[in-house]
Amino acid sequence: SASDQESALQNAMLSSFQRWFEAYGGKLHSGISMVQTPSIGWGLTASRDVDVGERLILLPRVLQMTYSLQDRESTSSSDQTTAELDRGPDTPLYLKGLIAKVPDELWSVRLGLALLHERALGGKSPFFQYISLLPAMHRGLPLFFGPEAVDALQYLPLVVQVKRRSRFLIDFSSGPLKDVTAGKDGETETVPFDGYSVGADALGWAFACASSRAFRVAGEGKPAAMLPLIDVANHSFEASAEVRAAVGEGPGAIEMVASRPLRAGDEVTLNYGNLSNDHFLLDYGFVPQGINKQDTASLRWDVGYLEAAREVAGLAQVPFAAGTEPWQSAMLSQLGLDEDPEVLVTRDERQPVDARLLAGIRVLYASGPEDFSGGGSGEASQPLRHGALLESTLDRTKEAYALRTAQAALALALGNFPTTLKEDETKLEELTAELAKLSGVGDALEKENLALAVKFRKGKKEVISRAMKAIDERLRVVLAS
Repeated sequence: SASDQESALQNAMLSSFQRWFEAYGGKLHSGISMVQTPSIGWGLTASRDVDVGERLILLPRVLQMTYSLQDRESTSSSDQTTAELDRGPDTPLYLKGLIAKVPDELWSVRLGLALLHERALGGKSPFFQYISLLPAMHRGLPLFFGPEAVDALQYLPLVVQVKRRSRFLIDFSSGPLKDVTAGKDGETETVPFDGYSVGADALGWAFACASSRAFRVAGEGKPAAMLPLIDVANHSFEASAEVRAAVGEGPGAIEMVASRPLRAGDEVTLNYGNLSNDHFLLDYGFVPQGINKQDTASLRWDVGYLEAAREVAGLAQVPFAAGTEPWQSAMLSQLGLDEDPEVLVTRDERQPVDARLLAGIRVLYASGPEDFSGGGSGEASQPLRHGALLESTLDRTKEAYALRTAQAALALALGNFPTTLKEDETKLEELTAELAKLSGVGDALEKENLALAVKFRKGKKEVISRAMKAIDERLRVVLAS
């Protein structure tokens, strides 16, 4: 049958990959297997019990796909160790030139260009077996969402990021990537991408591979690397494994070890980081199961917006200086709200909103700097200290005004979403039922993307709703005092 043939082909590719992996010095624990399931796709699973601290995977430097912007000849002996951490195979001059034109924040595009170079080499690349197992299509990444799914996100900060990435890939493909020419590496002339044409689709694929699989093993600001086999491990906030330097195994070698005991059938997982759902969806193509305590929602400091919030809270007639007093302007300037107006809403019940937001609102309701210093001037010179939810030097009435304004600002943000939490829950149920009936990959993919978008926006609304509840509880305490 077709499924049997597909399974046989898959097993043959995995066997070929394992032979390549071991030939280059990689080691895989005998109790760990690479498996594929309908629910999580590829992953690593323990086939028998494994003790904490046991090495699961050893990855020598030669098996880590990366690039270098350094010249081997220009590296001093004192920098040799650092250079080894930065460098994979020698990076051709044309590739260095392209990578240098990519902004630092798009580090995954830089690594993606190195991946495209290796893919173009085909069997001549030492990473040929690894690349042959990379997915041809990346499910869940907003970069590949259709217009309906992008609109369904309902969250401007993420939509802006998606459009910015898409625009960069298009512009880079039609500019630097299209105009790249052969370069001399010593006496050898290297033809870009071995003569293959590379366009926006290929760059998008490579970018997605890198953003969803790469590790910053050399540290922040250093080239990222793709780590064969280790990158198959899925995410969990309660990870069962960790990646670290492999001491005594050669320069740049790394290992994955069990961070807790594993039992037969347990999945081997890594914590991808304490990230918001924005990062998980944008870079990895999924929204974590359950509650992500690190998730946030973004607001902007805007006095006009706060005036609207005061209207909603019934405080339009209450004195509100709007930052017009010199002492207020000075304190707001110290909070940095003009230079960086983004303020975050979090799941932290003790500090559900950015301290700068609460401090700023309190400044606007204060009668003078003496409200923050108890008569002195030391406290007023440190306005951020007045952003804690559970502490305030304002009198009971002004503090209630400040908390009601913050709460109303969150209510306005929640009201800006076109749908409610209840409607999102209903929509998710409908999409789940529809997906269970679909068999075509194309139709299922569209529904999967829609479900991801709804799940994502639902999480943002939950963050804001929880923050409103936390502020309301504090307001009750203040009014009862």
